[in-house]
Amino acid sequence: MVTTLASASADGEVHLLTHPAAVCASAEGWDTLASTSGGVGGQAWAQAWLEVYGADHELAVSVAGPVDAPTAVLPLVRHPRRPWTWEMLGIRQMSESMDVRGDDPRGLGLLLAEMARRGVPLRFKRLPAESRLLPHLEALHGGRAWVRARLAVGTPTITLDDRWREPEHHFSKRRRGDFRTALRRAEQLGPVELTIEEPTPAQVAPLFEELVAVEASGWKTRAGSALAGRASMRAFLLRLGQIAAEKKAARLAFMRIDGQAVAVQFAIEQQDRYSLFKIGFDEEFARCSPGNLLMLHTVRQAAERGLTRFDFLGAAEPWTAVWTDEVRACLDVNVYPRSAWSPVAGGDALARRAGWWGLQRIRAGRAG
Repeated sequence: MVTTLASASADGEVHLLTHPAAVCASAEGWDTLASTSGGVGGQAWAQAWLEVYGADHELAVSVAGPVDAPTAVLPLVRHPRRPWTWEMLGIRQMSESMDVRGDDPRGLGLLLAEMARRGVPLRFKRLPAESRLLPHLEALHGGRAWVRARLAVGTPTITLDDRWREPEHHFSKRRRGDFRTALRRAEQLGPVELTIEEPTPAQVAPLFEELVAVEASGWKTRAGSALAGRASMRAFLLRLGQIAAEKKAARLAFMRIDGQAVAVQFAIEQQDRYSLFKIGFDEEFARCSPGNLLMLHTVRQAAERGLTRFDFLGAAEPWTAVWTDEVRACLDVNVYPRSAWSPVAGGDALARRAGWWGLQRIRAGRAG
């Protein structure tokens, strides 16, 4: 296991972890550190990413304090094809909103000061707007680095309270009637069962394969986003579930009609949050609205267990608007220190932005 003492002062020390074994050992203590992104960026996330994607990347995971009991963690990686920018571990593959781990102001300040000293450009693609890292990023601006932040795609969420123990009351009379009608239609087809499994590591794989099969039966296969056709993401989420199950944090929810799974969810329950990574339903049972009925069940159970957030992850979509109009703001933050790499990173960022705008113009033109 390889670790490097990057810097030490009267305020504390910063270790730079560049070897997967060192990162995995340190990650055992990450889940106890506060974070606005819950299970995204925790120990299971880091270990699963290292196993599936890590071989193609260079690591620069900075931890403040002892390696095995850090007070703050900034997990950065870069790909050899883009060596000029360091990004948060897993953000490029999963595109989820991700924050640092830890709320120790001194530790966070040390981490950013060390990265600025190293002169490496940074990109925080979907940093939560309430991140404790932002004040330290602002402190860098104009001195050690140029910091540019703009709004990024937010992530929908439900702030849970006791009223969500009966989620139906958050909907209109018509919508409540739709839920009742859907349940009656389902019951006409056979016994209805709604469950949230808390699997052991050995139980995750068969339940996860059941989820993949249900998801593949719907529109996601036609859109090319189903896990059945995305081997790396499928492997990552499976390992994420297995590792999270070791700490009893994995959740696989099912709605079954006469024993057949017709709606599924994969989530991580951590730091009082239900982080929903994947959903799916069998389109043959669309008249029963199985996805909505399962969502009612999981939101209700989350509130009854005293959780504070139900995070949908991903981005706001028409179907999430049915459940919440609350969207957690995110920022796309680029940090350019005074180094030779920064002009290259800045040019790459401009090219990406120009490409994005060009794509939007093409799509708008095709839409008439």
